[in-house]
Amino acid sequence: MDACERDWSEPPAIIREAPRRERFSVDGYVARKLALDLENESGVRERHCLSVAWPAGARNRDGSACAVAKHVDEAWFRAIANTLSRVPAHHARIVERIVIDNRPREHGIAPHDRARADDARDGRTLWLHEHVFRAPNHWARGNYGSYWSYHVDVDGQRIDGAPVDHALYSPVLLHELGHLVMYHLVNAAFKGPAATSAPACADACATEGQCKRSTPAELEAGCVSPYCRSFQFEARTENWAEQYRFYYQSGAARAALSRSGGTCLQLLQKIGGTTDVAPWQRGLPDAGTVKKSLWTSCAGRGCKSW
Repeated sequence: MDACERDWSEPPAIIREAPRRERFSVDGYVARKLALDLENESGVRERHCLSVAWPAGARNRDGSACAVAKHVDEAWFRAIANTLSRVPAHHARIVERIVIDNRPREHGIAPHDRARADDARDGRTLWLHEHVFRAPNHWARGNYGSYWSYHVDVDGQRIDGAPVDHALYSPVLLHELGHLVMYHLVNAAFKGPAATSAPACADACATEGQCKRSTPAELEAGCVSPYCRSFQFEARTENWAEQYRFYYQSGAARAALSRSGGTCLQLLQKIGGTTDVAPWQRGLPDAGTVKKSLWTSCAGRGCKSW
């Protein structure tokens, strides 16, 4: 059997960190390998070996409830592979591990390397909440209104319980991948805090502090969804990740991004490279329409063309 594939009839591997981390530890978690066949920039198929990990029991390392061990199956792995097949190979290869352990409060987190020996966040790992796989799409609250949370590309369906050969993919995972792409491709030349900063095209607030003083309409300018920034910070890293999601989610989403005036479109095209062909033009599923966000500046209505 290929070293990057694991038979589901066998027990998963147990992760042993060396040295053991204190923050975001995955020591003692179980993991299976996922083989991704990716076509590189020269048109040659290459295998990328990805680790998918989760708590072995009913609680994660932080002591919070987590039911992944009871539910995770090949359908979950299929959704991850389907999603990463939508992006250029040099984007997908950035991800080395996906951890599903409910540590994110919402859908996921993709923290950058903290350069600390006791911190497991390495800038190449995504942490996800199990409800990305177990729940259907739903409305979620953003800073500037409500947006449709695309766990999966088909409304009303869930990844959990889908046939093992399903074609579903997760726009949520595309969003989280967008953060890693920002760290390693957009900000590759930067170190320190600059390495985790959103590119200028995603910064909807021209000057520091302006976000707190502006009207709702001014705050929303340049945002493709009401989740334009994190709830704790003014940084527009989430605006970048949302634009990345739009770009690879569907034809309708990419067209909406273009109509929105989101100025990262040229940058997205640049980092995609010469071989970046839209997923739906390669025969992969197209999610179709995009549900309009409900904006604060429009009294909670879906008033904008995207």
